[in-house]
Amino acid sequence: MLDFNQIQAVDIPIHTLVMLVFYFVLGTYAIFSAVLYYHWKTYGSDEKVTLYTLILFFTTTIPLLIIMGILAFFI
Repeated sequence: MLDFNQIQAVDIPIHTLVMLVFYFVLGTYAIFSAVLYYHWKTYGSDEKVTLYTLILFFTTTIPLLIIMGILAFFI
């Protein structure tokens, strides 16, 4: 039988954990943005709609990432 009383808990500082989660979200955002950009450019039928969609996507999400990054550095 395994004795789980001998296993020690890993103490990760909250600042390190928040930064790791922020980097994970940033990486996921970069991959998602690249896929979105590729699909809209490749399969989009109307250039104006494609341009408006990409501009709207980046102008709404980049400020949110900046705010999230600032908050991650303050924690």
